[in-house]
Amino acid sequence: MAVLAIDTAGPVVGVFLDGVETPFKYTERITRGAEITVSVAIDRAIKGVSLSHVVVTVGPGAFTSLRVGVAMALGVATARKCKVSQVSSLRARAGIAPEGLTLVMLDGRKGRAYAALYEDGVQVSEELDVSPEIAVGLANGRPFVAVGEGAEVWREIVESSGGIVSEDACRPPLEEMVALSEKSEKVDPQKVVLNYIREPDAKLPKSAGV
Repeated sequence: MAVLAIDTAGPVVGVFLDGVETPFKYTERITRGAEITVSVAIDRAIKGVSLSHVVVTVGPGAFTSLRVGVAMALGVATARKCKVSQVSSLRARAGIAPEGLTLVMLDGRKGRAYAALYEDGVQVSEELDVSPEIAVGLANGRPFVAVGEGAEVWREIVESSGGIVSEDACRPPLEEMVALSEKSEKVDPQKVVLNYIREPDAKLPKSAGV
């Protein structure tokens, strides 16, 4: 049976259907309207296909784009009566450069990065919401490869710290997500939890009683 992967954690979104004779892959850099283009891609990918499960990145990443991808993943899983594998947006991207020291950086806006450090595919730091300078400091002066949209955004900082920006830095880690999902727990759609890391800017006033 097929596996559907959906990633909307960064501005380059992706949909991937694996486990079929002719795999389907869609990626595109989106500035707005991701819900429409991603929905169309998903419809094309799963038409007439039986799904084993859906795998989706649940954060960290931009609030709105994450919700788009997760909502669509849950909708497909509910309709097809299959389970969901939820993977970290950073962990999935670490698979783009699985050997040696890998720094994953997503652009968290406001001059901050969502970042984590991996060594030979093993996570060796927490997932953090920090400045890019602190993010590259996680490597502690050792040579590293940087992946994720943030690696390109802060290329100068990465390279001045002894890092190399991967040629595939900005691509959605779709194949890596499928591989991770084969080894991870699958849950019912209602049990999927988003991992924002950062608190939302908009909060209910205390008078709301929440």
